[in-house]
This record gives sequence, structure tokens and C-alpha cells, in this order.
Amino acid sequence: IRPEQASMLTLVMGLSVVQACRCLYNVDAQINWPNDMVINGKKACGILTEMSLDGSEIGYVIVGTGINVNQQDFDEAIQKTATSLALVLGRKIDRDELLEVILDTFASNYGKFLKAGDMSLLLDAYNGVLVNKDKEIRVLDPSGEYNGISGGINEKGELLVTKEDGTRECVYAGEVSVRGVYGYV
Repeated sequence: IRPEQASMLTLVMGLSVVQACRCLYNVDAQINWPNDMVINGKKACGILTEMSLDGSEIGYVIVGTGINVNQQDFDEAIQKTATSLALVLGRKIDRDELLEVILDTFASNYGKFLKAGDMSLLLDAYNGVLVNKDKEIRVLDPSGEYNGISGGINEKGELLVTKEDGTRECVYAGEVSVRGVYGYV
């Protein structure tokens, strides 16, 4: 893939984790764009993608995926915003089974990503599990915060936001954070 496509791998993995958890555990897992899985309004997974360039070519891409699987308690500072699969389901989770389903799902989604060269073949699935779709959000951008309505993602993985003044922004994941106006999601 080209370097400008690498950030979309975060979205491909996020979708894969959500789909795997929905399939295995029948939970209402959703994506808080671009890199968090949330269940019942609390974060259960975060994804960070790192890339190394060798000239203008990708040397490697690492998609780090941290899932709260069997944690029973969290530090006081994050108790209100974090959860685990075990807490949601009330039982211990088989991590090997979860990993197998996530990797199989990722392989399928990655194949679609490679075929299209973007998120176009995954748009409907991704937007279908986007927690803030069609809701008011706050975009925390280094150049300034603003509120708007999330319209889902486009084929580049950018979040489409209609600002209060009616203009539309395509928000790139880089240094931007998105939060619900009244809380984390």
C-alpha cells in the first residue's frame, strides 16, 4: 500500500474488532472514530497504527490493538469511561478464541481494503457501527475546537462533519480527537 493509505488500517482493525465481538458475544460494540471500540458508552479497545518509511516506501506498519478482555477493575481515573469484555458479559473470556476471530475478520476486511485501495468496500459496515453517526460531536483539533454533526466516514476514512455554520469538513485522524458533546461518546 502507499503511505497515505496506512492510516486507514486503524479503521480496518477497529471494524474487525467490533465485528468479532458482535459475532462472538452478541454485544452492542461500536466504533468511536477513528480508533476506539466502545460498549455501553465505555472504551473497551484502543488502536494505534505506527508506520516507518524507507524513502517514499513503507518499511513496516504496526497496528497495535489493546483490548480490555478480562480486567475486573480499573484505576479510579478511568473507571467511568473504561470497561472490559469480562465486565460486560459477566464471565471470563477465552483470549485465544477472540484473537482467532479478530484475525480472521481482519484478513477478510483487509482483502476488501486492498481490492478497493480505500475504505469504499467497508463503508456501509463501518458507518453501521459508528457510535456518533448522525449525532452532535466536538472535534478537538490543534487549530481549534468546534461542534458539528457526524456524517460517517468517506472512502478515505475521513470523518465527515457538518459544522454549526453548515459547512462540511473532512476530518483526518492525525492530531484530531472526537468526543460526544455530553461525554466520551
